[in-house]
Amino acid sequence: MNKFNTLIAISLAICPMTSVPLFAGRMEIPTDVSLKEKPATIKVLIGKEQNKILLEAKGRYGVFNPLNALPVTDGISTKREWISSSSQGLVWGELIPGIFQIRLVPSDASSTVLVDGIEYRGCVEIYDINGKLHVVNEIDIERYLKSTMATQISGEMDEEVMDAIAITARTNAYYMASRKLSAYWHVDALDTQYQGYALALQNLPVERAIDNTRHMVMTYQGMPFPATWVKNSAGKTASYAAIFRKDIEAPEGVEAPFAGHERAKSAWTFSISKQDLAKALGAVKVSEFDLYQDSKSQKVYGAKLKDVNETRQFDFVKLQTALGQSHLKSNDFTVQMTGDKVIFKGFGEGNGVGLCLFSANAMADKGEKAPKILNSFFPETKLEKIRSMDNL
Repeated sequence: MNKFNTLIAISLAICPMTSVPLFAGRMEIPTDVSLKEKPATIKVLIGKEQNKILLEAKGRYGVFNPLNALPVTDGISTKREWISSSSQGLVWGELIPGIFQIRLVPSDASSTVLVDGIEYRGCVEIYDINGKLHVVNEIDIERYLKSTMATQISGEMDEEVMDAIAITARTNAYYMASRKLSAYWHVDALDTQYQGYALALQNLPVERAIDNTRHMVMTYQGMPFPATWVKNSAGKTASYAAIFRKDIEAPEGVEAPFAGHERAKSAWTFSISKQDLAKALGAVKVSEFDLYQDSKSQKVYGAKLKDVNETRQFDFVKLQTALGQSHLKSNDFTVQMTGDKVIFKGFGEGNGVGLCLFSANAMADKGEKAPKILNSFFPETKLEKIRSMDNL
């Protein structure tokens, strides 16, 4: 049986070591078990398909086998060694015979784990998958948000808008973590810009917003949903399902009057030669270029390029990545082909889904609070405090 297929994922919160009694008067064996009341956590893939990793456990820690939650070895003080895979088991300074996955569990709040020099809180799991190492950091969602939002938010914003963004980001994190509670990981660090513990200390407005809205999540039909924000919707948003073509339950798009009133000021134009467009999209020639648009919002969710002998299709994210976000600023655009040129004309900035920051700031200037702002862009949702995935 494949080693990876035999793994059993165990989700913990702060990941403490606890113990269970064996027989009266005998010594207790420490085990890695879930707390009865644990905060929500998310598992982040922080390394994949690596031959070796510099793994450092600082402070008191335990090493457990996630297959059975039993200890592999105890760590009383710092250990810093390369970890690699072998046919007999993982090698972390010394061979751990017959063990192809370990879970490092800090014993107290001051203990941390470093992976290739980057510091992480919470638990760190190492999996040997077909001879390659994969590393997962299980972190409580509040700390996860402080790290990811620090890289995603720039510039000063009203505190009510910051609170609304924090709730939106937390809702999305709860959604990602709750889709498959037993998954080996929920998100990829490269996709979410998660960079560990140190980055969480670099953005005080973000930290304040997360602490101020602690555990506050939006639910739609009783569950968290994929939630995001857009810098400027140019007057209208689309549903997540419509733009990302997912069969999921999510709020509908809405009108955004403040952004709509200033729509003309958000106009942008991008021109590219047919030859360069073909090259960017991996084609030989651009014979035709058509758009797929959401009927309600007119936002673009995809494009079709007719090449020499075939037709290529792209979703908006792939198209924007290929052309660059600084060029294709939003999915609110039209395309015109003139001679050798392809001209994109659009409005706003972002994917047109979720919380419109331009409108949110305008609403905050008029005295609106975060709950009202969120309700305007996520209709038929409920704001709740959810401390644990067990409450979903």
